Amino acid sequence: MKPFENFLNSSVGLQRIIEIYVKMRRYFQSEGWSERDLEKPPYYSPQLMSLHQNFSNELKDLLQQVKDYGLEIDGEEFNEYLKPILSKIDEITPLKNGNYKRGNQRDEDY
Repeated sequence: MKPFENFLNSSVGLQRIIEIYVKMRRYFQSEGWSERDLEKPPYYSPQLMSLHQNFSNELKDLLQQVKDYGLEIDGEEFNEYLKPILSKIDEITPLKNGNYKRGNQRDEDY
């Protein structure tokens, strides 16, 4: 385990990032969004914009904090560290399937 990973694992900043990300996913669920909608959101509510801004700020602050402690890390390593954590949250807060159209399978009578 790299030194920055030890630091991040016990970081309060990481916990804040996780909390905000969970709130974002729950917001997407409550609005009925799909994963495809995240690529091009149908609208930007004030609540969503606030969550996104807080998330971005926390990411930037935590990365800077790691660097301020003299630990070697770059943005790519930071993102790679976060990816499995955020993916786990995606798994426990699934969004709607993006395929709304039902194909004509000719099985309507079955």
